[in-house]
Amino acid sequence: LSFAGTTAILDGFEPVPGVRTIKEKFTSCYLVETRRGKVLLVDAGMDNKAEAIKKALAAWGLRADAVEAILLTHGHSDHTGGVLAFPQARVYALEADVPLVEGRAGSDSPMGRLMGAKPTGISVNKVIRDGQTIKIGNQTVRVYSVPGHTKGSAVYLVRGVLFMGDSADSLKQGGISGAKWLCSESRKVNHESLKALAVRVKDAGVKVLAFAHSGAVAGLKPLEDFAAKQ
Repeated sequence: LSFAGTTAILDGFEPVPGVRTIKEKFTSCYLVETRRGKVLLVDAGMDNKAEAIKKALAAWGLRADAVEAILLTHGHSDHTGGVLAFPQARVYALEADVPLVEGRAGSDSPMGRLMGAKPTGISVNKVIRDGQTIKIGNQTVRVYSVPGHTKGSAVYLVRGVLFMGDSADSLKQGGISGAKWLCSESRKVNHESLKALAVRVKDAGVKVLAFAHSGAVAGLKPLEDFAAKQ
């Protein structure tokens, strides 16, 4: 997969206190402190041993059992690979992506149609919905549905960081782009979702936009600028 033109992922970067970037090859996931000695994961990388995640946990003086929740932005395998390495964690996903996460259905993207469906062994035990606010430890998580990359793509707002998954990327020349066409079910729907999201989070206290395949950027303006062009 090529991600030419996007900003670099910085392993270990903390966009705000209590949030740590974990780089794994061409993708990333995030640790978020929830309470003393506990964290949540936003996505879980592609490595079924979750070695990069465990290394990041160790840097915070934590073990694998510190992960109390995994928030999946969507069900592609480069985001769900490490889930089973944390059997104690509750797994969150939007209902529309549960079959994709669990491997009972494939993605309706150009690449997804080639790959088909394959059972993952993962069980989503916390099905969430658009607009829901959930509490994990001492942290409040706001859930936004942003279909387009997949039917059940989600964006999460935690600690002032808006976790975008694959629904957008930051660009070297500035600004952001929408989801990559090769792995997306509908770029048109994705762009419409991002436009709506910009309005929904306008007064939500977004400090940073964080992405799965590119570096984080400060503030909400890059999303607002993208939305204004749609």
